[in-house]
Amino acid sequence: MFDSHKELTAFYREHVCLSNEQRGVLAGYRDTNTERLKTGLDKLGFPRPAKIIDQGSYAMRTTNQHPDNDYDIDTALIFNYQDLPANPLDARKRIQSAMVEGGGNFKKPPEARTNAVTVWYQEGHHVDLAIHRFNTNELGIKIIEHAGVEWVERDPSAITDWFTKTTAALSPSPGSGVSVAEGQMRRVVQLIKMFSKSRKSWNLPGGLLISVLVAERYVPDPDRDDVALYKTLEQILLRLQQNIDIKNPVTPDQLLTYKDEYRSQVSRLCEQIEISLGWLQCLFASNCTRLQAVKAWKQFFNHPYWESLETKISDAMAEGEAINQARAANSLYATQGGRLVTSQPENEKSVLIHQHRFYGQK
Repeated sequence: MFDSHKELTAFYREHVCLSNEQRGVLAGYRDTNTERLKTGLDKLGFPRPAKIIDQGSYAMRTTNQHPDNDYDIDTALIFNYQDLPANPLDARKRIQSAMVEGGGNFKKPPEARTNAVTVWYQEGHHVDLAIHRFNTNELGIKIIEHAGVEWVERDPSAITDWFTKTTAALSPSPGSGVSVAEGQMRRVVQLIKMFSKSRKSWNLPGGLLISVLVAERYVPDPDRDDVALYKTLEQILLRLQQNIDIKNPVTPDQLLTYKDEYRSQVSRLCEQIEISLGWLQCLFASNCTRLQAVKAWKQFFNHPYWESLETKISDAMAEGEAINQARAANSLYATQGGRLVTSQPENEKSVLIHQHRFYGQK
């Protein structure tokens, strides 16, 4: 397979993963939102949450850059049992009211949805506030319950803990014989998320479903992320061709694809992976060039980075050909600044480079 690790690494660093500065901006959004919630609860005379936890892609560090600032910030609010209404819908509506009371530059009013209260901001991002409460089960063990359609036992940090441990366990560990950076599995997740969002018309699964699929079928490579990405996609395709249901890795008796909508998204992901792997087959040709490889990845990711890289390579090839022709025609000049040009510059000293022939050369 043509080696595109260097180009893929640059793409990941520049256009996929969040910088520390960008993560700081999202943390600022989260903190501002939390303070507004506390202000709203205080004004309404309701207790504040006992604990607030990051969850979702921000906590898992799989959030990708978004050109329109449309970031999904997931936050779990955990209240003491007695500090929320007994009805989970009433609990969500209380948080909705608190967010309205707390104020903010809303794009549209906060909404108490089935699994969370969603707040959309004019800046582009939105925050999902999942409501939880501490409780005690029939064995006297302290548990955390989530306010969905009904109260269901769910630890909001469980998925993050599972993903963090799985990434560390499965990714190549830095050391002898390993040249890739640590956390390769996380990068593969983010690159597949980038691929899945590359066409708005596709409507493919969200980040959690992709993360679980990658964890199930991840193929590590000690030297190259492009190989790990391709082989993992191959394995995910084989897996989905057999079964499109995806289980919750923390509670395997629960399906993440419990809605027909989610199953349809996963089915479309299977179709698009199969098609898109076909776009990359030129990478396995023995005579594959860097330009052909970049064109293949451009089609795969549909991102301006690859188009720009294609242009640079094409321009460099054209320039190289022009230099060769100029050398053959004895019209290649070396400037005082060290540049090679195909015509004598007017405002800079230069030396004509003659084509040389050696003894016996025709």
